[in-house]
Amino acid sequence: WDWFFILIYFLFTLLVGFYFTRRATTNIAQYFTSGRGMPWWLLGTSMVATSFAADTPLAISGLIVKQGIAGNWYWWCMVPIHVMGAYFFARLWQRAGVLTDTELVKIRYSGKPAKILRGFRALYFSLPYNCLVMGWVNLAMANILGMTFKFNKLTSVLICFFFTMTYSAISGLWGVMVTDFFQFFLAMGMAILLSIYTINHIGGMGVILERLAAVYGDASKTMVSIFPHDSPLPPLYNQLLLPTSLFLLYIGMVWWTTGNTDGGAYLAQRMLSAKNEKHSFLGYLWFSIAHYSLRPWPWIIVGLGAAVMFPGIGQMNPSGKIVPNPELGYVAVMLTLLPKGLLGLMLASFFAAYMSTISTQLNWGASYLVNDFYKAFIKKNASNKHYVFVSIAATVLIALVAAIVTFFLSDIFTAWLILSAINAGIGVVYIARWYWWRVNAWSEISAILACLVSFVIVYYFVNPRIFNPDTTATVIKFPVTLIFTVPFSLLTWLTVTFLTPPTDEAQLIEFYRRVQPGGIGWRHIANKITDKLNLQVTMTRKNLLNALISVIAIYSILIATGKLILGSTLIGILLLGSAGLCTIVLYFRLSQEKW
Repeated sequence: WDWFFILIYFLFTLLVGFYFTRRATTNIAQYFTSGRGMPWWLLGTSMVATSFAADTPLAISGLIVKQGIAGNWYWWCMVPIHVMGAYFFARLWQRAGVLTDTELVKIRYSGKPAKILRGFRALYFSLPYNCLVMGWVNLAMANILGMTFKFNKLTSVLICFFFTMTYSAISGLWGVMVTDFFQFFLAMGMAILLSIYTINHIGGMGVILERLAAVYGDASKTMVSIFPHDSPLPPLYNQLLLPTSLFLLYIGMVWWTTGNTDGGAYLAQRMLSAKNEKHSFLGYLWFSIAHYSLRPWPWIIVGLGAAVMFPGIGQMNPSGKIVPNPELGYVAVMLTLLPKGLLGLMLASFFAAYMSTISTQLNWGASYLVNDFYKAFIKKNASNKHYVFVSIAATVLIALVAAIVTFFLSDIFTAWLILSAINAGIGVVYIARWYWWRVNAWSEISAILACLVSFVIVYYFVNPRIFNPDTTATVIKFPVTLIFTVPFSLLTWLTVTFLTPPTDEAQLIEFYRRVQPGGIGWRHIANKITDKLNLQVTMTRKNLLNALISVIAIYSILIATGKLILGSTLIGILLLGSAGLCTIVLYFRLSQEKW
């Protein structure tokens, strides 16, 4: 029965891919943005499905042991910027009308620097950056297949590479988003089911908490705390739980400085595929809610169960030594508790989570290579058929490079931290390019290079003992790297901005007419436009207040769910009441919106 459900899932996915092949291969607009006709519920759910893969539950299971539940603030801290994405960027992406977020460079900046930036972004983000992401996702799936079917890494990667590449290449974003929708419900449904099996097997949450205390001693109280304490784990893994100082870095710096703070990359691709501004906004808002309010706790419950069922779980490293790897605990629970049939469905759900992410990364990366490099610089006036063929070839190329990268990775969460460190500091310029006219192409170029240079310097040449003379750490990891990279990046790109000429004024006026972000940062350009502009600006007090209410609602649901699961019933109910009140207020405020 296990293989039956897995094969049924594969067959369904391939059928969807073949069904959309003809529509997706009409032209690259269909292939990369689904003809710009997607409803909010589909594109928002696709965002959620893409943002977690086979690596996510494994990494969270490892976090429970290494840093406790509070370790999840690594990604929970991003709630504000994702909510701001809905209110301050979703409509702007729609108005921009570009095919990829990198094409924004073409309409936002001018001259040779804009061409350099567009070409650099197309190659850098589609290949090394994108393939690192896919590499750790491949690694997670290889670990799952290795524990389940005893496949070696090469066999696992070949299976994943061939199947996902095939349906992604033939169906474009149409097939990716439709399969994402079903993959989300399969993956989340099975995660919830496994968490129920875990609780029932151990004897309830109360018993799980008791056994955590027996295995980990006093540190168990910190492990199940939603907010961090400076308490170390026992010598089992010789790592600190998430200390308060790192928590403050997460909520104080990470969300507005790191990564695609304006909703770029695959999130922008979804917004660009929306029917209109309303669907773009609602899709991004739904993503922000589901991503944080629905996803985390089933994985955390299984992670807690794995911590007591398989303390010290490890795997053999290349030298033949068994080393602890708590990320494998999630898979061990799955293999131990699920009966035949359900285990097959669970494995299918892992494939679903894996494929939803990989297929998106392949399509998004290919869109950069084709639209922003090949079409922009190599062959500008070819036929639609030619560009679609090149898009399929680019998809295959990226999949192959990502498969190779997988063999150089060994730890999922470490890969997460490396990518975050590389991105640390770049987020500010992504926000500024929408809301400050003075930002130019050199600003972005210098920001990207400053982040890369500062990462190399801090990671390889700065001694961690400057923070703690007694530490055994050999490198400074994210988010501590932010202390160095953010000031360096900000100083670098701001200096470069004022030392280089601004974007051509005619280009700035045309850009403002098209997207109309508003705010004091564009007043210099807006004052030069004499005719009336019809679109609503996004930088308003109303949007700021709506965003704040939304953030409070999402955090209330997130923390309330955890409190109810962990036994703090009263606090959980009060927080749910807060979320309900915020939802009512927000509903009436948004119902007055003029689209």
